[in-house]
Amino acid sequence: MQNHLDLLEALYSQRAIRYFKDQDIPNEIIYRLIEIATKAPSGGNSQPWRFLIIKNQDAKNKIGELYLQSWNQVYGSGSNGERNLEQKVMTSASYLAENIAKAPVWVMACLNHDGSDSHMGRGASIYPAVQNFLLGCMEFGLGSVITTLHKRYEKEVKELLNIPDNTETAALLPLGYLDEKVNYGPTKREPVDQITYQDSWGNPFK
Repeated sequence: MQNHLDLLEALYSQRAIRYFKDQDIPNEIIYRLIEIATKAPSGGNSQPWRFLIIKNQDAKNKIGELYLQSWNQVYGSGSNGERNLEQKVMTSASYLAENIAKAPVWVMACLNHDGSDSHMGRGASIYPAVQNFLLGCMEFGLGSVITTLHKRYEKEVKELLNIPDNTETAALLPLGYLDEKVNYGPTKREPVDQITYQDSWGNPFK
């Protein structure tokens, strides 16, 4: 277990983890991670988040099959190049698609809503909590990755998990201790001066 991980160190070294050990995670740690997630801000402090912990292997197997179908639709040979990933990411993401059911625990981050159509604005009240969760994982030597491919089968997933109509799934977070082949960052990102403008789009920020 890592103790008192420095915030900036975590921010600069956080990365998607898709390879996990076959090792149980104590409920006390999962509880703490959800608590960390709930310290995030939400619109009007409404706290509309709900978290579904999934350990049942049958449920993971069934949803894992849907997840793999979604992966093949988006990234597989029949996807017509809908999306491109660099080779290293493609390798690990493909592995996860085929083995996501083997992750010891899943956390389904969900959002209660008023029944209106899904829209990007809802994310403001759930994804900060997801980021808190991901950063919290590093404190306990755990890894995860935000995935949304299951949402192509939102209806089927909600039926399998008995999720009510007025609740939308926002992210499927496979959770586990890091396999020996992976580690945290540092990560590579585009330089700030290439992605930031000032006052007018395309005007360099200086």
